[in-house]
Amino acid sequence: MTKNKRFTAIGQWFSQLGQAFMLPIAILPVAGLLLGLGGALTNDAAVSAFPVLNQVWLQNTLKIMNFAGNAVFSNLALIFSIGLAVGLAKGDKGTAGLAGGVAYLVYTATISGLLQLFNPKNTIDTGVLGAIVIGSVVAYLHNHYRKIQLPQFLGFFGGSRFVPIISAIAAIVIGAIFYLIWPPIQGWLTTAGHAIAAMGSFGSFLYGFLLRLTGAVGLHHTIYPMFWYTALGGTAEVAGKTVVGAQNIFFAQLADPNFHGLFTYGTRFFAGRFATMMFGLPGAALAMYLCLPKANRKKDGGLYLSGGLTSFLTGITEPLEYSFLFVAPWLYLIHSFLDGCSFYLADIMNIRIGNSFSGGLIDYLLFGVLQGKDKTNWPNVLIIGVIWFFLYFFVFTFCIKKFHVNIPGMQTEVDNDVEKTDHKSGKATSLHTESEQIIAALGGAENINTISACATRLRISLNDNTQVNEPVFKKLGSPGVLKVAGGLQIIFGGKADLYSQEINDLLAHPEKINETTTSQDAEDNKIKIEFTAPVNGKFKSLVDVDDEVFSKKMMGEGFAIEPSDQHVFSPVEAEVISIFKTKHAIGLKTKGGLEVLLHMGIDTVDLAGKPFTIKVKEGDKVSPKTELAEVDLEQIKASGKKSTIITVITNSIDHVIQAGNDAKTGDEIHAQDNVYHALVK
Repeated sequence: MTKNKRFTAIGQWFSQLGQAFMLPIAILPVAGLLLGLGGALTNDAAVSAFPVLNQVWLQNTLKIMNFAGNAVFSNLALIFSIGLAVGLAKGDKGTAGLAGGVAYLVYTATISGLLQLFNPKNTIDTGVLGAIVIGSVVAYLHNHYRKIQLPQFLGFFGGSRFVPIISAIAAIVIGAIFYLIWPPIQGWLTTAGHAIAAMGSFGSFLYGFLLRLTGAVGLHHTIYPMFWYTALGGTAEVAGKTVVGAQNIFFAQLADPNFHGLFTYGTRFFAGRFATMMFGLPGAALAMYLCLPKANRKKDGGLYLSGGLTSFLTGITEPLEYSFLFVAPWLYLIHSFLDGCSFYLADIMNIRIGNSFSGGLIDYLLFGVLQGKDKTNWPNVLIIGVIWFFLYFFVFTFCIKKFHVNIPGMQTEVDNDVEKTDHKSGKATSLHTESEQIIAALGGAENINTISACATRLRISLNDNTQVNEPVFKKLGSPGVLKVAGGLQIIFGGKADLYSQEINDLLAHPEKINETTTSQDAEDNKIKIEFTAPVNGKFKSLVDVDDEVFSKKMMGEGFAIEPSDQHVFSPVEAEVISIFKTKHAIGLKTKGGLEVLLHMGIDTVDLAGKPFTIKVKEGDKVSPKTELAEVDLEQIKASGKKSTIITVITNSIDHVIQAGNDAKTGDEIHAQDNVYHALVK
């Protein structure tokens, strides 16, 4: 295996592991709700403060809720082992889950037996790390041996029945290995946990910053469990038992009626989330909404308002983050830095709020307000939150306006092809039809290795990434597509899991797929677009333009011309969809869905439209023979600005898979000459 293929395989495994984590983690909010309400409303302080709670039947009900929630967290490793086996299995997931449960029980029994025989005074708790190993090994064995054929006299034990057997045997071996290697590893983890704790608030900043940064590629699910469920997140004595992992310690303290004082310092791996998710991102959502042209707010503003509300209530941030991640990755980097700062401030202000899944209002009320100020310091979140709301609002407003960030809705959508309808019948498409379109856009069933979903995205492993037809995903409502080693991650929000289930059902029953329709749909999207020079002058590569936003292609692919006369034509056949108030830029959209920005001059937005005479209006159909504007080059020069005419494809990350310049920097170019081409797939 070559180095590149090895890295691709490792990347795919981490991606699959991250998505498999989502199944057991999805149980935690409900369990946390039961435990949080039960613990908060049965302690003496709550009963004294609210006498209405002092009802026998109510207290008994709440205590049962507490016991029920605690049962999940007490058996978290077993649940993770089963969940990972199910999540990583390629088929017959029920058998994989049974084998995962059996294997984990055998694994822990093996370690316990070895301790009783040879080292009765010691204890070993491998926590979720052991569960990851067991779940992964079981999934591997399941995927390789679930169809095994044994000799006839052992035929009964063949096929899926063989998987729990071989998994149990493997678990004995793994248990023996962990008995030997885990004590020093556990000591190292404890030492590492102390080292991170010794870094104090700066360590909290690094954790928050890196966690948010890895969230861009969906790898955060492989990071935070190490702090939540192992000694990296701390070790503590709770109710006479040694507990490791920040979340394990928090919920153990929550379930202990005799616990008093602030919750564990390990809550610093949660507490920084609340200011960002409840206040910061909603502030960013409002900024993006107000940056939209007023004509677009009614139609496109719902994306930001609903995304901000989702972040505030539940702490699920992907729908909002993916509205700017793909068009401005540098803005996501700023967001990650601010999130790290939120963790830093939460640490120094002694905020001790845990969470079950995320950092929204539900967890804030449940594990902060209801637990009391003496345990959580929950009012401090509100202090940071107000600052964070306005900080995010002003940072996002400045960045979007200053650097012309092309977030969804900045240009008017006029092409009916983007509607989520069957363009042949005009009827709303069904989940089945949409799933067929996704399969075709991924290169067909034969190009798909695995497909599954996490909270908001489809995670797909492919044989050949070049067969992907990305515009289909946008038409189905995806705000972005992330290319990863060996596959894709497609953002679909809450519908991702529905697509995953339907697509896997279609892949298991290929006779249900309408190959003719989907293949034709894919073919219909292949369009070659020719670009011509919009003005006479000297051709200039985009990387040589004296503006980082364009030269670093933050706005998209394209080219530039240093003009020699004032007549500016359309570079492509399209429709005029927007004319900036300052007249320095015109938005176009081609029949194939390319969104093109013609930008006249650098920093000419400051000239308030004076050098420009616009010759068209919004809604006009234009071609390379259509004059769009006249530019007073002398007036631009006199103002100290540059008159460079720039053409960029602002949604090229979604559409352009092949592009090339037909001219070299310095070449004399005449208007309507072909200088650039793009193949839209």
